[in-house]
Amino acid sequence: MRTPRLHVATLRGRWRADRGLLLLAGLVVALTTALTAAVAPLAERTADRAMAATVGDAGSRSAVVATMPEWYDDPRGKTRDPTTAVQVRQDADYADQALPPEMASVLRPGVTTIITPDLQLLDAGPGRFLELVHLDTPAGPPAVSWTRGGPPRASVGPRRADAAVDAGAGPWTVQVAVSETVADALGLQAGDRLPARDEQGREVRIRVSGTFAPADEDDGVWGLAPRLLQPAQGRSDGVPFTSASALVSTASLPDLRLGLPADDLTHRVVFGPEPERVRWDRSAALGRSVVGLQSSAGLARGDISWDSLLGGVLDDGRAQVASARGQAQVLLVGLVTCALLVLVLAAQLLVRRRAGPIAMARQRGAAVVDVAGELLVEAVVVAVLAAAAGLGVVVLLTGSAGWGWAVAVVLAAASAAPVLGAFAAVRAAGGRRAPANRAARRTAARAVRLRRLAVEAAVLVVAATSYVALRQRGVVGVDGTDGDLTAAGAPTWWALAVAVVLLRLLPPVLRRAVHAARRSSGGSLFVVAARLTETGSRALPVLVTTVAVTLTTLGAALAATEREGQAEAALAAVGGDARLDATPTAALDEVARRLSDAPGVRAAVAARVEDGVQVSSRGLTETVRVVVVDAAAYQRLLERSDLPDAPDLARLGTAPDGTLPALLLGDDALRDDPVLRWEGASVPFDVVGTAPDVGASVDPVLVVDRDDLADAGVGAAPGTVWAVGPGAEGALRAVDTGSIPVDTVVGLDDELDRRRDAPLPSALLRLAVVASLLVLALAALGAVLAAAAEAPARAESLGRLRALGIPDRDLSRIVAAELAVPVVVAGLVGVASGIACAYAVLASLSLERLTGQSGPPAVVVPWWTVVAVAVLVATVVVVASLEWRRLRGRPLAELLRN
Repeated sequence: MRTPRLHVATLRGRWRADRGLLLLAGLVVALTTALTAAVAPLAERTADRAMAATVGDAGSRSAVVATMPEWYDDPRGKTRDPTTAVQVRQDADYADQALPPEMASVLRPGVTTIITPDLQLLDAGPGRFLELVHLDTPAGPPAVSWTRGGPPRASVGPRRADAAVDAGAGPWTVQVAVSETVADALGLQAGDRLPARDEQGREVRIRVSGTFAPADEDDGVWGLAPRLLQPAQGRSDGVPFTSASALVSTASLPDLRLGLPADDLTHRVVFGPEPERVRWDRSAALGRSVVGLQSSAGLARGDISWDSLLGGVLDDGRAQVASARGQAQVLLVGLVTCALLVLVLAAQLLVRRRAGPIAMARQRGAAVVDVAGELLVEAVVVAVLAAAAGLGVVVLLTGSAGWGWAVAVVLAAASAAPVLGAFAAVRAAGGRRAPANRAARRTAARAVRLRRLAVEAAVLVVAATSYVALRQRGVVGVDGTDGDLTAAGAPTWWALAVAVVLLRLLPPVLRRAVHAARRSSGGSLFVVAARLTETGSRALPVLVTTVAVTLTTLGAALAATEREGQAEAALAAVGGDARLDATPTAALDEVARRLSDAPGVRAAVAARVEDGVQVSSRGLTETVRVVVVDAAAYQRLLERSDLPDAPDLARLGTAPDGTLPALLLGDDALRDDPVLRWEGASVPFDVVGTAPDVGASVDPVLVVDRDDLADAGVGAAPGTVWAVGPGAEGALRAVDTGSIPVDTVVGLDDELDRRRDAPLPSALLRLAVVASLLVLALAALGAVLAAAAEAPARAESLGRLRALGIPDRDLSRIVAAELAVPVVVAGLVGVASGIACAYAVLASLSLERLTGQSGPPAVVVPWWTVVAVAVLVATVVVVASLEWRRLRGRPLAELLRN
């Protein structure tokens, strides 16, 4: 094949003649390249922020815990070791050095905790428990201010620092300090001496050295032993109880080790993550490090044992990122497809304008390769320069750019015009000659029809295959990949298949319209129908409009569905229009009653919500969320709110054999002879219905009536108040809770804003809006290009009609109808296709991972999606008006001469 000969002067002349169209094609390439190239760096940064938010929101679940080996107790007696604090810090340093580099880079220095089990106080009756806690950070113990007394000291002087105690000696004294809230709950004060014993009856003497207030209650170190600041209170077997924690200082730590047996002391080093250091691209390696550390052989050797849920937290974050990337890929595939169709349409218009020069060049001996070569050079220059401009802007704004999609756009823009020009050059030289034999002509026509049927069948088969792939595999990638491109392209192939079907149905419909218009009065309808049979079923314009409107409708539905799903998830998480969380106390019942009478509050109810409660059933043990509430009051609250109703609440209190009736949501395996193990009691219960989803829990939810649970011997003071109504949040914030320590007041609007401002949902929403608007703009551009492609033939036809005396008003209507009818038909079909596509595919896009719901959100299609059709119709009406003005500007004498 010979090298094409290029005529530079011809190239420059054609560039000047068609610079507007070439610049328009370059603009499409630049915009599409810029948007697709910006997605990669922005997606990576958004993924980093999302991983940081996931790890931060997980709280203690993201911690890595090193459990140190148990200290050795000599059965003949024990010796007080004054170097215990030094050993504890050395253990913390050793645990820090044992961390893999991937984990050490994202974890904060460890916090040492030494915690005893609950010790029963023997000074003032049953139901009083105190655990002893030692906390130590690399910067020292947590800062406190002493309100009474002082810090715990050693129980012996320096001379007896290494005192020995025989095995049969009496209990040893350990000095501790308690917070003001613990002192009030247990009635303690500085100087109190408290006899205590553990579950095995081994005794220890506790002396309260003083009371303290934390310098910073929000310091995360207090979260490792929350009962230091907030004691737990309730009822067990009908007896009230109070369980709290006391602080052991560095000075009294050797006494703690001496006074209690080694199996009562749990020595851990807790490493909390630094969320901002967690990166999405390194999260997989970090998760593998966590798994490797947990499966190390240290426990078998009696060395450090490691435990962490960080791997699961990272998996959840990566799943959310993968879901968002898959959904973004769906939008990008549609955007790039529309851009490619518009570029082909622009190339078709360019070749039509150059049909005369191409034919003349062929007559003068130019080869097809010469014509295609000139068009290729021109197209490559435009495509490369436009893509470079788009990539350059992205690099300047973001610092980097993704070029994968840009390659496809550049290749399509560079090849469309040469390929179409080559076909035009072949036709200009005579093309394939029609056979003289009628049978041969029928055979050739049949071959053309079969080729078209084969193309249409191929499109339908690929569309069906991609839809099946989407339903089976979804769009979520594995190990950080961008997901399945076949599945991500399902909506685009759906739109293409609908357009192919529409193109098959349009010609017979238009022929029937011509037949019907013959009997109409006046000639305008007949002329419009006749013109539409020639121009209304052109493939590219119909493809562009149908596909673009379908994808615009789908993008709008995706955005609306995500927002509505976030609203439902926020409502379920809050439990109403507002929620108050406080230290569990019976006084919250009175707070709820006062709230019910507040203006703007429809209902309010107090409840106890407890996570991590164990339920066993025939050898199976699971952790559940237990909700203890007045069932009747809670049912009234649900009925007066937008929360789903729970009619099974009426069944509580109706169990026949005296067992505790309960409602259960999730894990049906817990329905066989279940037993609730909570607050030191084991309570059999009977599942009588399905529980409502309280707080959007990921664990099974168990709902019991408060009075029923009290009859079973377990009392649970409420710690949560839900309120519904337009004034619920304001009323909750203004209500007088007296001395009740309030943790948080959460409003529905605040929770919804938090969810919508999260990195992944907000980024996907912005991408959906931008992609939909750009696709709509491409559809409008496609309508303009389609009108320009048929403008010469239309001007000739209308000129003849004008010369024959057709009134100008009728001619203007003919122009508008000829341009608008195909757009209206394809647009309305696109809207219907987009609505059907939304209901068919959105459930497979894993939107629930971004909305926070337990299942796919209900599909929402905004009514204003039809505005896309109105925009396209307005565009072609403007084009028709301009074209009619240009036609009217030609003198009638010129039309008659031509």
